[in-house]
Amino acid sequence: MTKMLIVFLLVSYLVIGVIFLFMPKRLTKQEIYITWFVVTVQALIADIFWGEILDLYDLIKADGDLLIDLIIQISLPAFFGILYMNFMPRERNKFIVYFVFWVAFSVAYETLAVFVGYIHYKGWNFWYTTLFYMYACLFMRWHYWFIRKVIKSDSMS
Repeated sequence: MTKMLIVFLLVSYLVIGVIFLFMPKRLTKQEIYITWFVVTVQALIADIFWGEILDLYDLIKADGDLLIDLIIQISLPAFFGILYMNFMPRERNKFIVYFVFWVAFSVAYETLAVFVGYIHYKGWNFWYTTLFYMYACLFMRWHYWFIRKVIKSDSMS
């Protein structure tokens, strides 16, 4: 791992940790737990399918599998997913602006991850990234609605 990649990862965790520490919590502990699991599973499935099976990209280009990569995959996407859901507006017009911001942010963050060497494209490209994050943000909108509905109906039974 290069120094630049280590700094990128440390700064990412530091910034997101500070945000988590001080953000107003709009999600319940149960919603955070469910979201952590769902985002982690989605990230792992996407990386296995797109990165391993189709071989369109590598994460942390190095010989062999790295434990650090697994740790990153079960934490960083989940942190971002929870942040996204925590501040997601309910109103449609506000959501559209929020959606565009998060897709742009995600694409920019991945571009930086490519620059520092965390991701190495081998067939993947900017447009696939954009489409993937559009899907992910819309899925998270549905996920938010779904878990709120399920938790509410469970508490009423």
